[in-house]
Amino acid sequence: MTSSSTPSASPPTHHLEAHALRARLHKVARILDSGIGVPGTRWRFGVDGLIGLVPVVGDLFGLLMGAYFLFEGARIGAPTRLQLRMLGNVLFDVLIGLVPVIGDLADFAFKSNQRNAQLLDQHLDRVLTPQTPTPRSRRGGIWVAGALLLLAAVLIAVWRYA
Repeated sequence: MTSSSTPSASPPTHHLEAHALRARLHKVARILDSGIGVPGTRWRFGVDGLIGLVPVVGDLFGLLMGAYFLFEGARIGAPTRLQLRMLGNVLFDVLIGLVPVIGDLADFAFKSNQRNAQLLDQHLDRVLTPQTPTPRSRRGGIWVAGALLLLAAVLIAVWRYA
């Protein structure tokens, strides 16, 4: 069996696997954060910003989409510290989106998915460079991320309906 045919909890060992992962992450991040341009300007926004305008549903969508990057980070064995940094980006994006009007505007500017794709890029660069070993992630990072995402979702629901 080849390493690409078996599921693993380790970083991609082949540059082609890493390239495919990077392309997928950046494609999703672009759609979510900057896939739509404002004609005549340099401003770009994505689906996440648009759906974020819908109370509660938009915030939960942003949370779920941000979880995709956390899942990929855990799957490739990103260190817990990196996963927590990515989680911080997602939670900041969700929490800032809760503030009426100003939060919606900030949601267009703070592109957490692109930030997390860039963080995973840097991690893959370190992993694929033979001289620089990286510590392997522990499954605890996934549980911490999941628990914090659940807590954020509950706080969003309580805040919106309180």
